Amino acid sequence: MTAWIELALVASQNTFDELAEALEAAPPFKGVEVERLAVIAQELETHAPGWCLSVEQHADARTLHAVEIKQAGLPGVTRCRKFARPVGDAAGVALSELVASGDAPSALQHVEPVRSPTRESRRMQWRVDSPAGGVLAVLAAQDGERTTLTLAAPADAADALGAVFDVARAAVDAAPFHLLADANDANDADTSGAPVVHASKVDVPWRSTTREAFVAIAASIAAHWFGNEAGALRALDVERVHQLRVAQRRLKTLLKLFPDCVDAAWDETIAPELAWFGDLLADARDWDVFTDTTLAAWATADAQGAPSWRNAIDAADAKRIGARERLDAALHSTRYARLTLAFVEWLARLEAHGGHGAHDDVDLAKYAKKRIRKHYRKIADVADLTTLDAHARHRVRIHAKRLRYALEFLRSLATRRTRKTVARRLSRLQSVLGEANDAAVAADRLAALPSASDYQRGFARAWAAVSEAKDAAEGERILRSIDAPRLKSPD
Repeated sequence: MTAWIELALVASQNTFDELAEALEAAPPFKGVEVERLAVIAQELETHAPGWCLSVEQHADARTLHAVEIKQAGLPGVTRCRKFARPVGDAAGVALSELVASGDAPSALQHVEPVRSPTRESRRMQWRVDSPAGGVLAVLAAQDGERTTLTLAAPADAADALGAVFDVARAAVDAAPFHLLADANDANDADTSGAPVVHASKVDVPWRSTTREAFVAIAASIAAHWFGNEAGALRALDVERVHQLRVAQRRLKTLLKLFPDCVDAAWDETIAPELAWFGDLLADARDWDVFTDTTLAAWATADAQGAPSWRNAIDAADAKRIGARERLDAALHSTRYARLTLAFVEWLARLEAHGGHGAHDDVDLAKYAKKRIRKHYRKIADVADLTTLDAHARHRVRIHAKRLRYALEFLRSLATRRTRKTVARRLSRLQSVLGEANDAAVAADRLAALPSASDYQRGFARAWAAVSEAKDAAEGERILRSIDAPRLKSPD
């Protein structure tokens, strides 16, 4: 069986023929012989975990395909082994031979009837070259599904990752392709109704190194990010903007929690592009909160009545629409597609080849205790919050958020009380201090709207002042109730 590294992309728009034409005109596809196929495929049910079986028919030839997924922890990237063999009416003989070879478990030869209807697909295949090596590129489309582009290189090639990502960059330069985060994302041409994805829990083993922990947590953040990207490309609503921004904030915190995992390639190539994308997300999210939450609360509380705020709300909504349009354009841009490829390639290399120095051998439990203690002291040692200025309180909020995320990332190491009580109180502290900061920022935002009246500007400043005093006092109470986080002792 042949071992492969695969990268899957999906087109957010354009037809199969339009995508094929764009690829054929672009290097490294230009001038390369292409094979055009019409394939009828049936999937087979097997009880062997990690294996996928199918029988494909092209013209008069029938072929059994067996795929073992060795690793699929990163969006779009799969490490797998593949077996293909011509078959007649039954696949049993070919499967028995595969099992007898020792390359597959015995459970693989016990297959059930077809579990899905016959599916027809159009395919185009190229064998293209890149500076890092050769790549098999397959463009495929089925009725009612989006067009995918799969790029595969032999895993034993000198730089298989480099080869597939070289071709992927050429593909996104030529046509509107994006990473395929989940195979289900390609099953429906309309992903606008896809569920919003929230941050998932990750349980990092105690005996992990810091690099292993970093990769596992980063992979979960990537699933959060790209899980919402698929729907956002079709319908960029308020909650998707919010979750995309949360994913970026969690990634930023992770980088600060494990600074030794950050290298020059990250700083020079990825960090500037993440800052560009993060700024667009922040602008869109801030206008959402200002329009839907803050202005609505002011209008409801004002004795003059909500109608008097209509001009200000309409002006804010126009700003919000503009910010959303800029973010939407960025999501569909080649620049953004290249950013996501750079991020996943960087993470895949870190996963495959180890880290960038001595931190590979650092015990996670000892490291975590030191970092968590440092983050906790940054909030526990501050003066009374009611005596601090707005900027200093905002810094406390940031430190509380980082500590909360760090405890979420390392939840498997924390005691039950820390996971429940400490994390909950940190979240509450972050929210309370955030409300005061949001009110102050919103007052400045309102002041910049020409349609706002002097009365409304004064109302907003007064509201912010009252919120600042109230929330500082409540924040102080919550802060002093937060015990030092505790980590469990290794078994």
